[in-house]
Amino acid sequence: MNIYVPRTCTEVAQGPRDNPTERTEPKPLQEFADRPAIVLLGAPGAGKTTTFKQEAKAQAGCYVTARDFVTFEDRPEWRGKTLFIDGLDEIRAGSSDQRTPFDQIRKKLNRLERPCFRLSCREADWFGATDRNHLESVSSTGEVLVLRLDPLSDIGIREILSTLQGIGNIDEFISRSQQKDIDALLENPQTLEMLATAVAGGSWPETRAQTFELACMKLLSEYNPEHQLATPSQYSNAELLDASGRLCALLLLSGHTQCAVMARQTDADSISLSEISNPSQETLTRTIHTKLFKVESGSAT
Repeated sequence: MNIYVPRTCTEVAQGPRDNPTERTEPKPLQEFADRPAIVLLGAPGAGKTTTFKQEAKAQAGCYVTARDFVTFEDRPEWRGKTLFIDGLDEIRAGSSDQRTPFDQIRKKLNRLERPCFRLSCREADWFGATDRNHLESVSSTGEVLVLRLDPLSDIGIREILSTLQGIGNIDEFISRSQQKDIDALLENPQTLEMLATAVAGGSWPETRAQTFELACMKLLSEYNPEHQLATPSQYSNAELLDASGRLCALLLLSGHTQCAVMARQTDADSISLSEISNPSQETLTRTIHTKLFKVESGSAT
């Protein structure tokens, strides 16, 4: 996708340490330009990288991948600018101890004398209060603002569709996706483009079951090459679909609304992932990290 559409993000108001109690109104990321330390969370394919590149350019900052940031020696262009460090999740993927890559970033920021920085991460790979507390030690003010990238707006969806081939009538495309109950795929730039490619020329699934299967296959796809290399999947799509089905059935039968990714975050509305023995923890973890589930504040739905 070669188009950038303006995006908004939402600040998660903090109650007791990363226990979100309410959310503020969506705002463009640039409205937080005066904050010294920001973490931008989002689902896979939500547009974090595109947003960081655009904002780094607009704010005369410096865009750098997390991998390059921890690999290379300090570079002159990193000093005196706001750093947009993209992809904490990419260097955590495949790491035996996921704290190590994070601490490497903190070490480098400290060595650079605590510059203004923005750090992006998939929400499923963000350790909530634990990460935020440790990141505060390299913030110039001792504070870290955590934001969540909002879904594409209707205007944004239309702008992207206008650049894609094989769509034809945009209103009809959106209407068909709503009729088939897969319009949620339109809110994510990556799944929007995948869906548009899949149904180019009007080849929509005929039945509800076929539509559901198409949607699930698109949500299972991992298109980030760093994640593909770091964590090559040992599970077939069928196995991941079966695991997701079991987890959804467990939530329905137990009356819970969500699954806590970390045991300490379990409450009356959630069950702990660690308490589930079938399928295996490895399979469940892999499933949770796909776009089939929405992970926010350590809980998957």
